[in-house]
Amino acid sequence: MRKVSKMQNNLNNNFYSDEWNTDIKTVNKMIELLNPFPESKILCPFDTENSNFVKQLKEQGHEVIYGINDFLKSNKYNFDYIITNPPFSIKDAVIEKCLESGKRTCLVLPLESLAGVKRHRIFEKYNTKLEIYIPTRRVNYYDKNWKKRDGSNFHSIFIIFDKANVETKITFEFEEEKIKQLNLF
Repeated sequence: MRKVSKMQNNLNNNFYSDEWNTDIKTVNKMIELLNPFPESKILCPFDTENSNFVKQLKEQGHEVIYGINDFLKSNKYNFDYIITNPPFSIKDAVIEKCLESGKRTCLVLPLESLAGVKRHRIFEKYNTKLEIYIPTRRVNYYDKNWKKRDGSNFHSIFIIFDKANVETKITFEFEEEKIKQLNLF
């Protein structure tokens, strides 16, 4: 779940929220990709206690820090990992803050988050080698009342930042399924 104040839509002057809940399948896959050590301290900066991230991580025995209003401005939190569905409207600032932290991070973001001059400068500044996981289907997002969004009009990816990465790695979900099938024989 991510939370951000409501913003005005320039087309029709209606207000919209940049707050969307993440489905449990996505959350579980992201936690698997993050691969935190047992009983880690995990930061979920844009999440509330009702977030699937918070619920699943607590259930797995992790200490979870959530409900943060000053993530982009503060360095006061002590944590081992970051995992979240950040507000897409501030994705550049979130990406840079996560890279600045130096902690292993997993974010769900639109596929387009890999492109752009500003983002490439951020990746270059931190000498970033990305782990990218590309789901076959589009991620389902839910509003604050857990009503499913009527079909996402964009593809999402899971991006993992880790200083230990020595090269960029891209994994497609369908490849992962083939590997699992091969390992069964």
